[in-house]
Amino acid sequence: MVASQGLIKSLAEQEQELARRLEEARRAAQAKLSEAEAEAARIEQAAQQSLRELESRFRAETAEMVAKIEAEARQKAEAEAQAISTAAAPKIAGAIQEVLKEVLP
Repeated sequence: MVASQGLIKSLAEQEQELARRLEEARRAAQAKLSEAEAEAARIEQAAQQSLRELESRFRAETAEMVAKIEAEARQKAEAEAQAISTAAAPKIAGAIQEVLKEVLP
């Protein structure tokens, strides 16, 4: 009977030790999980910041490209308008002279 009580006591102590170790393992796992979640949040924030920076840079580059294309198109249109005006000036002057010859004696 004494031997069985000793065995029961030994088993109870082992069970308590296992429960204590299990609780320590649970706490350690929870701490690691919390650390991993915090690291994931930091990584996500860094990725979002990088994305915002890339979007901003892309918008700026796009706006710069559009402004450059618009300026080139405006310059080309002005040059073409000037060329047309220059080419048409003698024809217009000739037409005006013809009208004036007919109207004025």
